[in-house]
Amino acid sequence: MPFKYSVACPTLQWTGYDVVEDPKGVLTSIKEAGFDGADLPVEGVEAEAMKPIIDAIGLAIPEMMGQWGYVHSGENRDLTSLDEEVRLRGIDYSRKAIDLAAHLGAQFFNVCASQPPVPQVPFPKVPISVLRDNFGKSLRSICVYAAENGTTILLEPLNLYEAIPGVLTSVYDALAFIDDLQLGNLGVQPDIFHMNISESSPTGALLAAGHWAKVVHMNETNHDRIGTGHADFKAIMRTLKYIDFDGWITVYAPIVSQAVFQKKAQSPNRPDLVATLSQQLRFLKEIEDLVETELARHR
Repeated sequence: MPFKYSVACPTLQWTGYDVVEDPKGVLTSIKEAGFDGADLPVEGVEAEAMKPIIDAIGLAIPEMMGQWGYVHSGENRDLTSLDEEVRLRGIDYSRKAIDLAAHLGAQFFNVCASQPPVPQVPFPKVPISVLRDNFGKSLRSICVYAAENGTTILLEPLNLYEAIPGVLTSVYDALAFIDDLQLGNLGVQPDIFHMNISESSPTGALLAAGHWAKVVHMNETNHDRIGTGHADFKAIMRTLKYIDFDGWITVYAPIVSQAVFQKKAQSPNRPDLVATLSQQLRFLKEIEDLVETELARHR
């Protein structure tokens, strides 16, 4: 069965497009580029205004994408924090996102263990066991609320420079939480960029994730156009076929320049969105077809 492909809309700001400012234009471009879905940000999205646009264009919304890093969100949402007010802020944010997911038909919402506003690298000040316990308590609360809305919570491991080391920086950390908590609405969201840093073997980690992998972020190792870094996408695709992956492959927009990123939408230097996304999708589908052909020869 062919893979389903979506676009991580929050990353489109890197190329000068903002789905909140221009939802019809951006989502229409995603559809024209050949994608099946679009993952939306939580910030700025009004369900009542967005839903009819989505329905008219005919895109699936697989996921509401949470902003967990202070650099992205502008507030501390640390789910591992010793400060109960901070931890509850992250839980309340998650509930808002889950409500949005229910209104827009999104199946997933992602959770990360990002660094606090003042990063603690390479070692956190608080014992990792305490941070993991706090994260687990936060996660349980979020999952209970999500279950009432039919939402699956995806654990997204970040690299150890962006996340708190020892909590959720690898697929194996995510699987440990799934095993410990025994909740029915947890999954894993591997990201190739972060796996390139944190995993000894990205394909080995995907094999370990197995059916727990619900969404995979095809985010190139250099944050640029897919195929310009050193990720082995052929091996990744082959592994996803081997584990019978039936979730979503999400494409990140390439960071085209810091000038565009800082100016965000309406930059005169921004590339054509349909052409940019079409190139990303074409690259991945060609590899998928190649892998399918090779597998068919050995069946």
